[in-house]
This record gives sequence, C-alpha cells and structure tokens, in this order.
Amino acid sequence: MTKLTNKELIEELKRRFQENENALFDLKVMTKKLVKINKKLEDSEALKSNFLSNIRNEINNPLTAILGLSQQLLSASELDCDSVKSMLALIHEESFNLDFQIKNIFAAAEIESGEASLGVSIVDVVTLLNNIISSFKHAAETKNIDVEMIYDWLGEEEPAILFKSDPEKLSVIVSNLLSNAIEFTNENGKVEIKLWTDGSNLKIDVKDNGIGMDNADLEIIFDRFRQLETGSTKTHKGHGLGLSIVKAVVDFLNGTVTVSSSKGVGSLFSISIPEASGPEMEGFSSEGNEFIFDDDEGEKF
Repeated sequence: MTKLTNKELIEELKRRFQENENALFDLKVMTKKLVKINKKLEDSEALKSNFLSNIRNEINNPLTAILGLSQQLLSASELDCDSVKSMLALIHEESFNLDFQIKNIFAAAEIESGEASLGVSIVDVVTLLNNIISSFKHAAETKNIDVEMIYDWLGEEEPAILFKSDPEKLSVIVSNLLSNAIEFTNENGKVEIKLWTDGSNLKIDVKDNGIGMDNADLEIIFDRFRQLETGSTKTHKGHGLGLSIVKAVVDFLNGTVTVSSSKGVGSLFSISIPEASGPEMEGFSSEGNEFIFDDDEGEKF
C-alpha cells in the first residue's frame, strides 16, 4: 500500500469531495425532473378523469333525450303534426350531436393508436364545406347565427375547388372548427368560412365574433382534454377533444393551424393543407364519406 503525502491526501480528498458534490447535483437535477414528471402524470390523470366525466354526459344526455322523445312518440295515442315535427327535430338534433361526439372519439382513438391512414381522392371542397355548413344549420339557427361561406374568387356562378386530399379528415377539421365557432359565438352573431388555394395549398379560415380568448389561453387550447372552463359551472358544451383533434389531423396531413383571438372580439382559426402526393382513389368525393365513380358507359354511381 502506497503511503500518500499530505499534499496527495488533500488532493484525493478534494477529488472525492468534488465527485460527491457532482453526484449530489445530479441527484438534485434528477429529483426535480422526477417531480415535474410526476406532476405531469397527476395533471394528465386529472384531465383524463375530467374528460371521462364530461364524455359520459356528452353521450348519456343525448341518448336519454332520444329514448325519452321516441318513447313519447310511441306511447302517444294522438299527436298533431306540429308536435310530431317538433319532437322529430329534437331527436334529429340529439342524434346529430351524439354522432358528432362519437366520430370525434373514434378519430382521437385512431390517432392515439397510430392507426390513422390516408384515404386520398379528388375532393370537391366547396360542396364538402357547404354540406358541413348545412349539417350545422339547426345549431346555428337555434342561436340565430349567420354562417357565411366566402370565396376568394368572385364572379364565378358556380365556384369550385377540386383538391387532392383525404375528404374524411378535411370534414373532421372543418366540422370541429365550425362547431366551436357556433358554440362560442353569442346569439345573433356571425361565423365566416373563407376558402381559397395558394399554389398547391388549400387555405381555410373560420372566423367568429364570439367571446374570444386571452393570449395566454392560445397556448393550451390545442392540448387534449383541456378546456378553458371546467366543472359543473361551465357555460359551454364540449369535452376538450375538438381542437386537439383538429391539430392532430392537420399535422397528419402535413398542414398547419394557427389562431388569433381577442377577448370579447372573436377568434380566427387558419388552416393550410398541402395537396396530397400519394395515389388517389379512382373517382372523386363530394362529401366526407361519399365517392362518385364512372362506370364503363360514363354513368355516375
């Protein structure tokens, strides 16, 4: 065993002391990281728990309404035409809401599992957007909200954009943005959807004059399960999936989504999506789930 001089002993002690200090520093850094990770996990669990509570209501409420209204129709011995129409309108509204929420849940699950696939076709974008606007007509009329489609090219009697993309995913994006715009716009308000192309990119703006948001809120609205209002006192429907799905689907299509908003003035969501480069299905789509093909004699079916 080599005998150390006093100087060597001091140097060795310094070295070991420095090693201990470095190890302690690394331990503190790791502890801070673990605390942050644990906090994120706790927040995630709280958000998911809140989501499950909200989504249960979003599904149970329309189902209960549909069952109750249909039971009234079946059990009533006599009903005048206006009453029947009113009840059928309510059943349709609740069915539409339920269908919309379930599609969002499936879309979120598909993206989360990594099983999302691209179904490319030649999309009649104008018809697609008009069909989406029509499907939300009742929701808009209930609040007396005017939904206007704005074309960037004026003067054409029947403007059209044929764009190579996935019609179902385009429908998911616009449907969620329009649903949000109507939900957060006050009665007698207005929603504008602007559509145009820029080179090989499809551009869509959805603008409302609703309640708007603070700049700080713009950083979290695309987070899954996050809502600006929470708890039983919230004044707007939803469960924090819509905008996260919009962001995920836009990213899947290699596009971008931006938002600008002012409290009490309204919000503007801007979408830019590049034309798909892969092979498209034979034919074209005028809706999110409809394809039209030519047979051998040129007939459409």
